[in-house]
Amino acid sequence: MKGFCISLDVSKGSSFYQGFKDLEEPITKSKKIEHNLEGFKELINLREKIRKEYDEECIVIFESTGIYHKALQTFLDEHDFKYTIISPLLSAKVRKSDIRGTKTDSKDCASIASVFYLKKLRAYTKTDEIYDDLREKSRYYDFLMDEMKRWKIEFRRLLDIIYPGFDRLYDDLYGDFTQSLLLEYSHPEIIRKRRLDTIAKFLEKHTCHHEAYCLRQAKVLKEYAENCASGCSSKSYLVSQFDVVIHNLNAQIKHLNYVLEEIIDIAKTLPNYEYIRSIPGIGDNLSSRILAELGDISRFNNASQVVAYCGIDPQIYQSGQISGLHLKISKKGNKKLRCLLYLAVTCMIKTSRNTVIVDFYKKKKADGLAPRSALVASMNKLVRIIYSLCKSGSLFK
Repeated sequence: MKGFCISLDVSKGSSFYQGFKDLEEPITKSKKIEHNLEGFKELINLREKIRKEYDEECIVIFESTGIYHKALQTFLDEHDFKYTIISPLLSAKVRKSDIRGTKTDSKDCASIASVFYLKKLRAYTKTDEIYDDLREKSRYYDFLMDEMKRWKIEFRRLLDIIYPGFDRLYDDLYGDFTQSLLLEYSHPEIIRKRRLDTIAKFLEKHTCHHEAYCLRQAKVLKEYAENCASGCSSKSYLVSQFDVVIHNLNAQIKHLNYVLEEIIDIAKTLPNYEYIRSIPGIGDNLSSRILAELGDISRFNNASQVVAYCGIDPQIYQSGQISGLHLKISKKGNKKLRCLLYLAVTCMIKTSRNTVIVDFYKKKKADGLAPRSALVASMNKLVRIIYSLCKSGSLFK
């Protein structure tokens, strides 16, 4: 007998809760509470009732809902509740095992309680707050990256209208040189009206280049502008819009770099940072963000659990003549961590670095695995290396 539990079906702003003595022995009816102090107080009252009437402790069980359970979780931490957070996939699987898998908010409490009594679960262990802060900053960095991509798309759209063919002049369109140039001369017509030495002096003042280089660049710009057929006039709204987009894009890039520096600074204070950073091909950026998504690795008992957490564990389905080999990965894990591992391995392969991961990838391809399958196998290998280094407390050799 597992003992008493309080099961909660969490939704936005409210939850249904119900107390259970055993799988088929509810001690209360399902009741709705709001996510406020008055509502959460009912959980304290139910815990006290179980202590007085049964002289037993209880555990709270609820599904992970992204953000909706955060207020509940914080309240449980503050009032020393033991609790377990389960995957919605797990409770859905238990509910669908019934012949009539009915789903209602009130009946979901019983389904969630069934997971507690039928499955082997462990109580949630609160991690150090620094890991939560690091993960949230990393997620914020991803949000800023998506925002910057949108600004870059709009920048390239306007650039191709106002300055067609400008991207063939310069490889780096987002550097200080080109950005300062486009802010000062927002239309080819403005360049045509300026003297060559005026353009050269501007370039010399706003870049770190010498006079001779700036003069050569000014000649290139002048020749380009004289032959440029712009898609709008210099008085068009697109020109003023272009100026706003460039300012916002530059601000976004600066803020993005600032947040990344914060992430790296926090990660450097954690013990496992140096171990992950020591792996060839993983720099400050990737090591910090991998650590942010992994969190405290000591909560995992073995490397296979970390692989499952990443969602790169192979599915196993063996029945009759079906061997169960070469199936797809589960993808039931941390999607962002999976993306970071993919990025790390692909960067190692593209740069052709002579690393253990690249050698492993080449070996798997030579054994007949498809490139994508070999890449996933290499991600699996990288996770196991990370876990081994962090557990042993040693740098990569």
